[in-house]
Amino acid sequence: MKRIAFLAFFLTLVVPAFSFFPFFYGARSLALGYSSLAFNYDANALFINPALLNSFSSSLGGYQYQNSYLDFRDISGQLRSLQAQDLSRFEDLGLAEREALLADLKEVFSTGASLSGFQFRNPGYAGKGYAVAWATIDAAIVQPLANAVLDKPADQISNADIASLRLRLIGCHYTDYSLAIAFPLSATVALGATVHYLKGRNTEFTAALSDDPFRAGLDARGILKYAWSAADRGFSKFNLDLGASAAFGPHFRAGLAVKNAANPVIATAAGELKLARRLIAGLSFRPDGQLGIYLDIDVARGDLFQVGEEAQPLSLGVEKGLFQNKLFLRAGLGSDLAAKYFIGRRSNALYGLGFGFNMGNLLVDLAMGLDALGRVKNLGISGFYLLKGKN
Repeated sequence: MKRIAFLAFFLTLVVPAFSFFPFFYGARSLALGYSSLAFNYDANALFINPALLNSFSSSLGGYQYQNSYLDFRDISGQLRSLQAQDLSRFEDLGLAEREALLADLKEVFSTGASLSGFQFRNPGYAGKGYAVAWATIDAAIVQPLANAVLDKPADQISNADIASLRLRLIGCHYTDYSLAIAFPLSATVALGATVHYLKGRNTEFTAALSDDPFRAGLDARGILKYAWSAADRGFSKFNLDLGASAAFGPHFRAGLAVKNAANPVIATAAGELKLARRLIAGLSFRPDGQLGIYLDIDVARGDLFQVGEEAQPLSLGVEKGLFQNKLFLRAGLGSDLAAKYFIGRRSNALYGLGFGFNMGNLLVDLAMGLDALGRVKNLGISGFYLLKGKN
């Protein structure tokens, strides 16, 4: 029983994903920088690597909430600053003012940066070799669209040019109904699969700087909420994830997952959202029952986040159990191997911090994710109750 409770206690925040579809599942994953593909023993294995469900010897059910509001380049702050200017009267400004304003506009519209985020609520249940879950998800991405008018000298830009600057907004509100199974191939190798049925609404549109919510001066959360609240086009789609798990001696485990194996496409009013297929490998090293080191990496680059740029997430996490594993401390790093800067203030790295409690049959994890400037961008809480087991 103690061993089962210890394994189940590992609740699931970092691949540095900038997707508006959830990219971490559970507070443990967040705290470990999203690195939990090879060692995760709660209902979140359904989302992360279904093959891990084969290791269950007991059942547990629970509920979790998590959110993410990513704004690495402070796009929302820059948009609020721009709204303080009288953009509709650009031609009436002095040349020095126009040149300064043009520089600010270029920084927003020429970097390819975006806002992205989601809210996720999820009850779930798992037992040996199976799991079921349903998740309610609000998600959005807001991306400034490049515009050639900003290449003109400041004295040649008209009010109409400024009015032509637009941002792309995509929002979704949907439910993910999921069922996973796992089975052993041998004493050390297992395979698993998760079927997802996505059903809800989406929207895709463009907006000018003079439109809501930019005129209202909202923060990143407010802008993203505006986008997903506008979802009005119904959609439904099946998706499939595959996973494998293998043990190598008493200390090492490896995991492999194929996300979006069916490479599904979701139609929107303005185009399509393609859920890129991902091949992710993970490794865990546990020299004893209280210390764990975890590494996950996407095997290849891909356009994962609907912004037209390739990414290759990598995440690293460490956890330490204290007081006979009644308390766990966790930390992690997630970044992008395809980005110009892997870590540092100019990178898109996220840093996870969290802790967990093992209170008998009740398992609780809390976590947060911080960007390179120390701003909180992710929060997660997971709670599971161990339903039955044997000593």
